Formats: sequence, structure tokens, C-alpha cells
Amino acid sequence: MALYEGIALIQEKQAVVLDLGSEYTKFGFTGEAAPRCIIRSQFWCSTERRFKKVYEYSTPEELYDNLVNMLHLLYFRHVLVNPKERKVVVVESLLTPTLFRETLAKVLFTHYEVSGAVWADSPRMCAMTLGAPVTLVVSLGAREAEVAAVVHSCVVLRAVQAQPLGAAAVRAELLHLLRQDCGPDLHLPDHVLEDITVKTCFVSPRARALRWQSDSPPEPARSVRYPLARLGAVCVSGRARELAAEPLFRRDNELASLPDIVLQCIMQCPIDVRRALAANVLLTGGAASLPGLRARLSQELAHLCTLPPYSSRLRLGEFKFHRAPAHDMSCAWLGGALCGAGEAGGGAGGGRLLSRDVYCRERRLRDWVNLLDNTPPHHPQRDHLDLTL
Repeated sequence: MALYEGIALIQEKQAVVLDLGSEYTKFGFTGEAAPRCIIRSQFWCSTERRFKKVYEYSTPEELYDNLVNMLHLLYFRHVLVNPKERKVVVVESLLTPTLFRETLAKVLFTHYEVSGAVWADSPRMCAMTLGAPVTLVVSLGAREAEVAAVVHSCVVLRAVQAQPLGAAAVRAELLHLLRQDCGPDLHLPDHVLEDITVKTCFVSPRARALRWQSDSPPEPARSVRYPLARLGAVCVSGRARELAAEPLFRRDNELASLPDIVLQCIMQCPIDVRRALAANVLLTGGAASLPGLRARLSQELAHLCTLPPYSSRLRLGEFKFHRAPAHDMSCAWLGGALCGAGEAGGGAGGGRLLSRDVYCRERRLRDWVNLLDNTPPHHPQRDHLDLTL
């Protein structure tokens, strides 16, 4: 046996990083700058003879089968590695349902028999790519927008905000505008609407958006023709291109627009970190790639700070936005790759690692909403929690 082959057998192999989103999945190895694959979160279901999404389930058993098929696609078609030889870093949202987390752990440890796994929340992983002590992470995913404040590697849980203002809201508004221009009978699948949004849509400045709401609208942008396989082509007007992203900034009585939840998150944080949060905003997610979004969000935030209820509680300076050293879609994945490579090479997280032996004994995961995991060992109520939970 050659010397380098013996060293390769002794060394622990790189862990894999899994970011299983509702629309796209990022998968790759720790220590690398980008995922090995970014694919849709779907697989070919042989029983139903169609492509089925991972999050399309009605029972825990169906979710288990979906995750088994999805991970088989990732491990054996896209990266070609043995799951038993690699630890896993799972990057997830803070609002991931408990059923999904526990089912994923069951699939990893019992079906694929991975040796260990680390569950890492996406806000801290995004902040890790910057190296800043205080970061305000604004994540625009496929379905919802999440805003979380990361202060010295800790997420301020009481300040986390979430609203259904993701890419799905932009696609729904785009379809509504296209039907106004092309007729109410226009039907386009989600992947076509997504492609139209990426290739043609942009976010207007605040002054121009206000003119669209007035009696004297501005001169619209140039219209474009989007070719379709069977319908020939659809005309995307300049008005539809500009106004598709307006639902993100549309205010209502509940103050649930994207700028509102950003300011509400800052208000819920300690007063001594609010200026630092405003100066370290990180916009991530697939919908964050829309041209003009950062400039428009900065303008809206500066304007809302002069209105109640924020004018009496916030004294913020200028809002500054960071650019992560990765694509907006894979920022959280890159943080997971750094987390997994930071300790013991491929050891994937050191003390936070959940080994397969420990999981097989306890059959439970640590969760920030569980008092048993958040109560210190010497707390007077700890014994009572051990008995009740």
C-alpha cells in the first residue's frame, strides 16, 4: 500500500453540509467555498409517477419516505459518497417544525447510519460568514421572510420575526399583473413564473413606487417577450416587471411589511446593540437577488424610522448592508461548511455533535423551545423537569 493511501485511510473524511430548503436544497462538503450541488427539493416518486416535493406530505410516514428518497438522490447521484463514512451538518431555520427535525434525524441515524450530526440554525451560520460580532440577518426564502438578530454568536429569540413575504408572494403578484395585461385565462406553472421573475423583474426606488400609486404614474420600463414552449410567448409589461415585488413593502394595519418586521426585530433587541444591528444588515435568500432590493429596503427603513411607532423608540443612524462571500442563496450553507470544518477537521462541530450512539439511547434532539435543553444543570427546577419531560 502506498503511503498516501494509508494516510487517507487514517484521516477522518470531510463532513457533508445539508441545507434542505422548501424549494432548493444545497449539498456539499465542509471546508469548501460552494455547494457541490444546488437542486430542487424534489425527487421522482415511482409510485405516483411524478416529481414530488420533500415538504409535500400528510403523515409522518410519508415524510420519512420523502426524506429517504431525497437523501438517496443527494448521496448516491450528486456527491457519490457513503453516508456511513461522513458526519452531517444540518443547516435549518429556527422555525423548522419539530416533526420535520425528528424525522430527518431518524432517517440519518437509522436508515443511513451516519456516525454523527450537528444541527445549526441558519441565522448564526449566515452571520459566521461575515465574522462580525453583531449582525441582523434578513432571510428572504421561498415562502416567508425571517429576521433574526445575532449578537455575539447568540440569536435574540424574543426578537425573531417572520412573515409570508418570500419568493412565493412575488410570483403571486407577478401572475396577477400578467393576467391584467394578457387576460384572466393565463395559467403559468411556478417554475415559469420563477424564471420570469429572475430574468425580467426588478425593484423600483421608493420615489418611483409612490408615483405608481398616484394619479400620474411614471413612464413604464421596456416590455419584454418571454418565450413559452406551447403558447408561443407572453408579453411581460414594464409595469409588471416593476410592481411584482411591491407586496414586500405594502403596509397594512398589522405593520407586517418587510421593513416593518426589520424595525420590530431591532426594537425587541437590547438598546445597546440597536445601532450596531442597523449598521450590519445581511440580506440573504433566493429572493434577495432581485436587482434594487437592497437600495429600496434601505430607503423604506430610513423613511419608517421617522414615523410612529418607531420614531419615539428608535434612534438609528444609517442602515448599511453587507455582501456575504457567497451567493445569496447559499450563504447559510457556507456558514455550515465553516462550522463543520472549524473543529477537528471533518469532526463537524466538536461538542455540539450528536453521535449515533447517543441518539439511539435517547431518541431526542436538542431544541431551543424545550425547557429541558435550556435550563442550566444546577437550576432548582431542573430535577422537576427531568421527571415531567
